[in-house]
Amino acid sequence: MFSTVQPMPQMKQLQSNCSEVLTELLHSDVNLVIWQRDITSCISDYAAALSSFAGLQLVAEPDELNTVLQQRLPKAEGKAELIADLELLSQMLCCLMDCTAVGLRLKRLDKAMCPRFHTDHVAARLLVTYSGPGTEWHSGTSAHSQHSYQQIRHGDVAVLKGSGWYGNKDGAIWHRSPQTNQPRLLLSLDPVGE
Repeated sequence: MFSTVQPMPQMKQLQSNCSEVLTELLHSDVNLVIWQRDITSCISDYAAALSSFAGLQLVAEPDELNTVLQQRLPKAEGKAELIADLELLSQMLCCLMDCTAVGLRLKRLDKAMCPRFHTDHVAARLLVTYSGPGTEWHSGTSAHSQHSYQQIRHGDVAVLKGSGWYGNKDGAIWHRSPQTNQPRLLLSLDPVGE
């Protein structure tokens, strides 16, 4: 008996200035959603001022974040606003992915962390660039695709579907760090405890 191989659906990438676009990731033919938003100058200024901040990495439930981040982030104008944004995004990811906690990584980068196009071996990953140029992505099916790339804007919330998403082994979004020497402050959130 022969079985037929189902072709991978053409994957879509969706952008909107409405946060509800994030729920579109749940569709099997969507591998990237971007909530286009403007962050406050208070958050931007705080992010840009973290010149000596190396970064932090932790796993926490959203309601634990305020306490942990108050202790671990440097004091400066805008700290409370950034923490509130990190809490909100963590809550949104937990709701979207039906998980109990997030793996949070906030890192200052002075060079490209992942300069080649690649996919992530996770179910999903939320990315926000708080300062500096944002992550680049393309809609092709390989690292060497001839598709032109696009860039996630500073402050926008992107959720990328990875190859660890059930049934999405070949449909993950291709992305990379921008080729720049300009400092960046990058947030990544991964769902934990699904």
